[in-house]
Amino acid sequence: MTPPAGMTPTPGRPPHGPAAAPAPPGGDRTRRERTAAVLACLVGAAVVLFSVSSTWVSARVQSGSGRGEQVAAPLAVDWSGGSLAPAVTALALLGLAGTVAIIATRRLGRTLVGVLVALAGIAILLTAGGIALDPMGAVRGTDEVRAVVPAGEPAITGLSRTAGPWLASIGGLVLAVTGAAVVARAGTWPAMSGRYQARVAAPVDAWDAIERGQDPT
Repeated sequence: MTPPAGMTPTPGRPPHGPAAAPAPPGGDRTRRERTAAVLACLVGAAVVLFSVSSTWVSARVQSGSGRGEQVAAPLAVDWSGGSLAPAVTALALLGLAGTVAIIATRRLGRTLVGVLVALAGIAILLTAGGIALDPMGAVRGTDEVRAVVPAGEPAITGLSRTAGPWLASIGGLVLAVTGAAVVARAGTWPAMSGRYQARVAAPVDAWDAIERGQDPT
């Protein structure tokens, strides 16, 4: 293609198409960091959601006379994580939503997402860890106990716990650490639409304008 009168080709420019913009320094590393944060958030939330659907505590419940005399045969009762700590499910769903928000938001918005994910993880860790350490305090006032002993003081024996609350605690810890990492690195990670915006940048010279069918004058 012969250049128009008064115009000289730009040295080093390829004959067809605009020159590719150089990749920003550290771009691959920041994308890997963002991807790792998204995966960690997804795994942490999934672990918690899987855990709350399983049995956390088992025991035998029976009514008592208030003087330690048992007056009814004990009934075996199982408690899932969802029944003992319903808030944990909601917090895990918040962490799950963070997997999309980390990609879709920018700087300030992403920082806010990181704070919310970290707080959700801390709350899960404290709630599930508290049940793992002291299940009796968690089960005594539940609907399952009131269904067996509607009045009077229940006698709860044979209390045992599974790995469920510990597993949820680990998931909460993963979310807390991931949220803290998002807050620390939010300003350096690219947003979802960044590379598409670069493709529609304005022409840098008359050659770009001609190749795009625009009038360079």
